[in-house]
Order: sequence, then structure tokens, then C-alpha cells
Amino acid sequence: MLKAITVKNFKCFKEETKFPLGQLTLLTGINGRGKSTMLQSLLLMRQSIEHNDNGAQLVLNGSCINLGSFNEIRNSNVSREESIIFKYLYEGIGDITENNRFKIFGSAQYSFEENYQDDMVAQIKMIEFDDDIIVKYFDKLDSNTYDSIPYKINSAYQNLSQNQFNFNRSVYKYISDIPEEKKFNGPCHLFKLLPSVPMVGLQNPKGFYSNIYSLNLYKSLYFDKIHYISADRIGPQEFYLKSTLTKFPNVGSKGEFTANLLHKNKDYLVNEQLYRGEDANTLATQTEEWLHQIFDGGKVEITSSNSNILELMFNTSSSKDRFRPANVGFGYHSVLPIVVSGLIAKPGEILIVENPEAHLHPKSQSRLAQFLAKVSSCGVQVLIESHSDHILNALRIAVLDKILNHEDLKILYFQHQAESPVVEITVQPDGSIEEWPEGFFDQMDKDFERLFGI
Repeated sequence: MLKAITVKNFKCFKEETKFPLGQLTLLTGINGRGKSTMLQSLLLMRQSIEHNDNGAQLVLNGSCINLGSFNEIRNSNVSREESIIFKYLYEGIGDITENNRFKIFGSAQYSFEENYQDDMVAQIKMIEFDDDIIVKYFDKLDSNTYDSIPYKINSAYQNLSQNQFNFNRSVYKYISDIPEEKKFNGPCHLFKLLPSVPMVGLQNPKGFYSNIYSLNLYKSLYFDKIHYISADRIGPQEFYLKSTLTKFPNVGSKGEFTANLLHKNKDYLVNEQLYRGEDANTLATQTEEWLHQIFDGGKVEITSSNSNILELMFNTSSSKDRFRPANVGFGYHSVLPIVVSGLIAKPGEILIVENPEAHLHPKSQSRLAQFLAKVSSCGVQVLIESHSDHILNALRIAVLDKILNHEDLKILYFQHQAESPVVEITVQPDGSIEEWPEGFFDQMDKDFERLFGI
């Protein structure tokens, strides 16, 4: 899981700025203060992998976002020689073999520089890892721990040319507080923006050796497993063209693949924790159940013909009638890709939703936020960008109702102050907030004061 993201020299953030993340994170605050910029540090990584999973470049214009040229994303107050920095702090647990596993706390820092041959990409200059790893060894008969060894690993991957990197690594094994150091170096390539070589060979206390591979060690950095629904979602469509699902099934940033995904994966079994009603636990059935929960009524049906066409039909009640999209409120079209994404997202993946409140009545906003809270409780890391106090309050109620632990909910308020552009708002176990910064969902109080003198 990602614990924080730090950016530097990226768009409006010249100085190093850290964004703490929880299992569910709400981004809110003043327009134009960097909420979308923070999310773009993830979306750029995803679309770069989609463009070329063996590449060593940041693709600035792709399936998620279009940011123009490198000069447009580099902070205007830094020199041309300075790198853009993305740093990802993470923690995770993974299995090495059936009788050993590891726990990792670490960070990966990516430095990007201008590509003088193509200003529509950013070249990875260096990747630096700093990790603390605890490897636990178990007896496979009784699963009891018989040894636990801590390691500290520092790695630097320097770009030589194109996708060719040279790595230098120091590994410290701490025994009786006396570090034992081993150094490694050599060439490697990137796969999905991560080193493709084995991370390190670790000695088992019983004399065996185990290899931890980088893709297992850094599973919290699976940048290709990011579901993204932008604020700019498509509205009612007369029909949808049939298409092949992508390698990573998702609804598309505008929700454009929702109908295809629902049609082809209608029998997919969703997480039992998200199960509602008494009917099947399939994607098609549970999509309807959650639409019904959010809107107090909702049916969706996808019809297919022998042609290359899919039709999406709705009903706002439980009757057997079905209506064309144009005859149903925009709210159903806005929510459908969010619900489908939440139902298909797997533990360890990331779900980013911009402005979930669009076109929704306050009650539906609240219920949609509760759905997203339940999705996060299933192990999906959820990031929400919103200006709605109904979304905020629904997440606080999710804490009160024990759907979310208060420590798993992070609320980040983006403000005008240059020295402190982001403030973390702490939520108490009962859902209360004790400190409200100026401008943080206080407009209703100001309006009431003006209207009623209170």
C-alpha cells in the first residue's frame, strides 16, 4: 500500500511537498491548488506502462491525461537542468516461498529529465530505493516463526541509454546490531517502471538461499493496476461499439468501456464483503443492487445483437420496463462506471475517482461515498477528489459505523498558503473533526451567518 507521495518541481509544486495517504484518501480544497497534480503523479505512471511496459519514459499524453510537453509540467521557477521528482513511500507484506515471507517499509524515488529528442515524454534519469525489510521464516508444519532477520537495502538505478540501466546496491543484514554489508552492481532493464532483475539473494537461517524478485518485493508499486474515473465522464449514449477488453480490465477514464466490461464480465464474482441482496454475487447482479441502494431504485440491462453494437438500458424502479439512456437522469450514467470499478477492483489495486458527486442528489452522494468506503475496506486503496460536504460527512459516518478505521481515512485540504500548501485533517474515532482550517467546508456557516446573523 502507498503510504505517501512526494513531488518536487512538478507543475505548481516547486518545493518538495508530501501527501500522506490512507486506505481511503479524500482530496479537497481550493481550486487550482494541486489536487489533480497529485493524482497525476500516479496516472502518468499508469499510462506510461500502457504505452510501453518495457519503457523508461514518462508518457505525458495518453489514456488517462494529456499534459502537453515537458516544459508545461516542469515548475516554471526552476532551471532546465533540474529534475522532476516523484517519490512513493510504501509498505507491504509478501510471500517468498511457502515457509517464509517478508514485510517491507520503503520508498522509491524517480528523477525525470527532459528528453531533447521528444518533448512529449520525460526520461527517467534515476530510480533510488531505500528499504527496510524483515524476513520471517516459518516451520511449514506448525507455521510458527523460527527466525526473523532484518535487512536494509539501498539501491540506485542510473540510466545509461534508452531502457538500459546500471544498478548499484548495498545490502545490510543486522545481526546483534553489527551490520554485514554486501554490494552488488550490474546492468538491468525496467519492466512496468520497476527493475527487472532479482532484488537480492537472502540466506535462510537453515542454510538455504531465497531470491526475492523486484516485482514481488514492490507489489505496492504496481502502477499498472490503477482504476481511474475522471470528472469528465461520458453522458448518455445511443449505443456502444463492442470492443476487446484491455489487459487490465477497467471502465476507462471517461467510463467509455463500462458497457463492454459489464457485458463480457457479467458473471465475474465480486468480493463477498460488497455483496448485497439475496441474488447472485455476480458483477451484473451486484451492479444493480448497488444502483438500487444509491438511488432507491435502479435496473441496468445490456442487450447485444449480431452486429457490433451494445445497448445500455435503464430503469429507475423495479418494474420490468427498460428505457433508453437519454430518458434516464444523468446521475445513473455518472455513477455506473464508479460502481463497476469498485466491484471489479482487487485488493492491492488503486481506485481514483474525481468528483463522484457530479449530477447526484445529496442522499445519493452520501450512499455512493459509503460504497467507496466499503470498497476500501476490501483492501483497495481509494483516492477521491471532491468538493462535496456530503461526501466528507458520509466518510466520517463510515468511521463512526466502523466501516473504516479512523486511522485508515486521510483527508487532505489544499489551501493557498505557499509554506503549507496541504493540511491533513484528522478524523477522530467517532467521526468528529476537532480542527477546521479556514476555508475547509465552512461556506455554509458563513452563508448562515450572513442570512440569519448566527
